[in-house]
Amino acid sequence: MRKTISILLVLMPALVLGQQFPAMEGYCVNPLNLSPAYAGIRNSKTLFLDYRSDWTGIDGGPKTYQLSYSSKFKNRVGLGGRFIYDKTDIFKQTLILGTYTYEINFKEDNSLTFGLSAGLYRNSIDLTKYYNDPAYVQDLVLINGLQTSRIKFASDISILYKHKNIDAGIYFSNMMFGTAKYRNTDMTYKPLKNYLVHISYLIKLDDKWSVEPLAIVRGGEHVPLQFEISPTAYWNNRFWGTAVVRSSGTIGFGLGGEIYKGLLLNYSYSLNNNINSRMPANPFGSHQITLGIRLFGNHKDQNSPEE
Repeated sequence: MRKTISILLVLMPALVLGQQFPAMEGYCVNPLNLSPAYAGIRNSKTLFLDYRSDWTGIDGGPKTYQLSYSSKFKNRVGLGGRFIYDKTDIFKQTLILGTYTYEINFKEDNSLTFGLSAGLYRNSIDLTKYYNDPAYVQDLVLINGLQTSRIKFASDISILYKHKNIDAGIYFSNMMFGTAKYRNTDMTYKPLKNYLVHISYLIKLDDKWSVEPLAIVRGGEHVPLQFEISPTAYWNNRFWGTAVVRSSGTIGFGLGGEIYKGLLLNYSYSLNNNINSRMPANPFGSHQITLGIRLFGNHKDQNSPEE
């Protein structure tokens, strides 16, 4: 039985792309969901709350909560922070990360931003949901119930290149030192290392309309390579709509805007078509709501990628 649990601990991060690499959307409003290197660059001084529900219709499907904030200081330095809590059936993960970015300008309209995130990580598994009857279960690991790992150091590395209306970046997550060990058992857990590469180009159509095509490549340790195309159309730097197509068979859309002065709202929905037809209809839809609140009187238009 202990071997079975160990296998689950290995496979679950691959299924959800690793919690330090959450499959969050809403990049156009909260760019920290794309790369921490955006800290302080776009929609700075804005407090974001993200809630995402994956595999809707399946009991115990992944649910992710994220609180994030970033700001820029002295034109070159950006600071940010993220709190992430994720629950997938009996698995729970908590992550607290602080981000430091530094921008280097060279030549004309060219810049490189280097981002380093560091923080604390903890994983837990609640075995009592399935294995809590001592009459049938003799393994003390299972009978003890909730198993919590020791707190571990975690870090991310990101780089962002900007040239006029072009953004390109790479983001490495789960750069963790060592394996998380549980307090009361000899089980171990090691999040999988992941990477994300993206490139986007902002096209100004007229004074009110602009379009930003975005291409993303995801991959990593024991994680299948995935391609994504996600263009966004902006109107008056206040409202936007997004389409999502992934090589995994996922399609989706997003809608959002500044619904009130300093209050941002975005909704994203995606559906995986690569599902066995014998399953219940549409059980694998994903929903995400992003709420942003501009702080410190920072109510000017910042939704455009140019900011």
